[in-house]
Amino acid sequence: MDPAWITAIVALAVAVAGLGAWGGRWAVRLLIGTHEFLTDWPKMKAAIAGLQEEVAYIKAETRPNGGNSLRDVVHRTAEDVAEIKAEQAAVRVRLDLFDANRTGREDK
Repeated sequence: MDPAWITAIVALAVAVAGLGAWGGRWAVRLLIGTHEFLTDWPKMKAAIAGLQEEVAYIKAETRPNGGNSLRDVVHRTAEDVAEIKAEQAAVRVRLDLFDANRTGREDK
């Protein structure tokens, strides 16, 4: 047999063995990762359930429900602030009128 053919066959065998080793290593890593995931799944499932409860609570707080939710409190606070600003503007107008009247009296 020609030495070039022997070299080609050996090179092909080494390449196939390398691919086999790489594929085997990949398969082992996949199996180890799958095993670790399945081992941790009950903990992950419990954590997901806890997160779902927290998200449900937060969603409930952001929906109006007649006075008890955070959203209702924010709306009441905003209304109170708007009312205070309106009252303050009215007081400012009255104060300006008072100052104008006083200045007018002092000038006479």
